[in-house]
Amino acid sequence: MKLFCLNIPVWIGLMLFFGCASQGGMSDSHPIAPLSLSRSSYPRLQGKIDAMIARELPPHSLAAIKVVSLKTGETLYEMNPNLLVSPASLQKLFIGAAALSYLGPDHSIETSIAKSSDQPTLFLRGCGDPLLKTADLTIMADTLGAILPGANTYTLVGDTSCFDDLYWGKGWMWDDEPSPQAMYLTPLSVNKNTVRVMVTPGKKAALPATIATEPPTRYLQIENTATTAAPGGACAITITRPPGDRENRVHVAGTLAADCPATTRQLTVWRPELYSLTLLGELLNQAGVPTKVPTMGGAPASGETIVAIRHSLGDIVTEMLKTSDNLSAENLLKYLSHVKSLDKGSAKDGILWVKAYLEHKGLATDLLQFVDGSGLSRYNLTTADAVTRLLVAVYADPLVSPFFINALAIAGIDGTLKERMKGTPAQGVLKGKTGSMEGISALAGYTTTAAGDPLAFTMIMPNVIGPLGKARDLQDRLAVLLTTFSSD
Repeated sequence: MKLFCLNIPVWIGLMLFFGCASQGGMSDSHPIAPLSLSRSSYPRLQGKIDAMIARELPPHSLAAIKVVSLKTGETLYEMNPNLLVSPASLQKLFIGAAALSYLGPDHSIETSIAKSSDQPTLFLRGCGDPLLKTADLTIMADTLGAILPGANTYTLVGDTSCFDDLYWGKGWMWDDEPSPQAMYLTPLSVNKNTVRVMVTPGKKAALPATIATEPPTRYLQIENTATTAAPGGACAITITRPPGDRENRVHVAGTLAADCPATTRQLTVWRPELYSLTLLGELLNQAGVPTKVPTMGGAPASGETIVAIRHSLGDIVTEMLKTSDNLSAENLLKYLSHVKSLDKGSAKDGILWVKAYLEHKGLATDLLQFVDGSGLSRYNLTTADAVTRLLVAVYADPLVSPFFINALAIAGIDGTLKERMKGTPAQGVLKGKTGSMEGISALAGYTTTAAGDPLAFTMIMPNVIGPLGKARDLQDRLAVLLTTFSSD
């Protein structure tokens, strides 16, 4: 086929080239979907979106978009809807919908403490509650302090039998550590498996900087070479736990002038199950219950549960979708596997259950690739069509829809959309899930048009070089355009 040179943007020319080239290519039961031009039954809408993308899409990037009317089922606009791309945190939409459907929003994840019937031993058992915090452990410790004999010194044992022993997601980047978004995974999770380190100036120049942690704990080993400078000096502090560290050594270095504000950083911890046990032991000691150095092991069936903390699935899904919390997604995926398979929860098995849910909803999954729950892995591959089909299916499910939609961030109001689309017609109307990682920006969710018609939409923009701000701005402008759309 001969291609004629037209006065069109380069990116459209490339699409035409690859689209034409694929027409004569291989043919099988799963033909490769060519890159395509946009399609819409509304020329004015199509023209506006096409012009915005041609003008504002970052160079060398692509746009995979699909917009569907929830009232009529009509596709209002699409561009490259079947292009396989990394979903980034849009992956969490699949996990949240499946978990709500299988378990229901009132289902809860429990963290409990059981007491041995014949010896002074306490068993802390977790099943991956991602919302567990120091305050919850404090309640448990204070409860035990009021009912346990003070004469005994208790052995603390951690039970992690709910999940497999894989700490890290498949395909995660080694240098993401110690970012709090790339935490280690365990069924005994607390404080999102992180510690916040705060550095403030010493009392006078030349003295070491002062360091505190939140929560206070002996679990970290802090190496402090940071010093205090005279007022007006530098405010230059580094706080890190080196990638690959297995001793929880935090390095604090640099200079902090006496008039500098505090410097803080949230860091992941290695072996967070022992972190949970250590915190509990420290809190029990404060509550008058002496403990020994904690260890790991299984809780006996004969142990008596004496205190438990629970958080509902509805709250967990809200945390996961509204704030894009990675730990909630990963733990929920493994927990779903544990509950449905009655075995140690794993991401691999959880994905099978998620795909079974999608198949039940009429979504083909044979060309989709899922490997984790959060979308942190580059191995995940999906399409704008698949994400939009999920949103349509959830919207039609009265048992899931209210909880799922309310868990999404609201434009200009809260979550990851709090600072986006402020002062536009989309503020307070659009509810969505963002997705961001190096080179990828995405937005998907629901909005309502000027005529009152509800829409489901997905926009994924891969291959973005440099800051993602331009891609996000384009997504916001497209979202506002959809919110003000009228078919008249």
